[in-house]
Amino acid sequence: MPLALLPVLTSLREFRRDDVHSPVLDEFLGGLGVGYSYGPPYGQRLVTWADLQRMELPRRMLRRQAADNLDARLDAVGVHGQPPALMLNFEGIASTLLLAEGLWASLERSVPGELVVGVPARDVVIVTGSQSPPGLAKVRRAVDRVFFAGDRHLLSRKLLVRRRGIWEPYVPNQPRTPEAEYSGTLF
Repeated sequence: MPLALLPVLTSLREFRRDDVHSPVLDEFLGGLGVGYSYGPPYGQRLVTWADLQRMELPRRMLRRQAADNLDARLDAVGVHGQPPALMLNFEGIASTLLLAEGLWASLERSVPGELVVGVPARDVVIVTGSQSPPGLAKVRRAVDRVFFAGDRHLLSRKLLVRRRGIWEPYVPNQPRTPEAEYSGTLF
């Protein structure tokens, strides 16, 4: 199988960002960033600024190539479990699926209310609906268990909700106002 480039969600706290040997990272959402990795396996080594220079690849092309490859591989996504909560599986980097627009349009019809996800680690995504108290409780328990057990690539204890095609922190029963938009970190 030839190597392919995919985006990989990562904690921005893991990396220094001040030299050519640091990974190319794009901000995603409060404390999370998007790196880029060739694989499989994905996520073991992220593309660095030095790699970009060596490949003579503009950053914009890196992003485009990774996004196109992700879209082309969506048939490899596994959806496991039964409502009220589902678990996603994808090449050991399930959290990357947050970047796959097409996937979420089909999943939002499967849950009551808005899509809510837990992404405690790079390889764990648990999905439920904002109007499913048992599902929300199950997702919170799963996130807590992953953090309790530890993981090489922990991401966030916070749940995320998808609104108007954009991920933002989930705050239960919060009225939607412009002032309520997210501005903090996920940790």
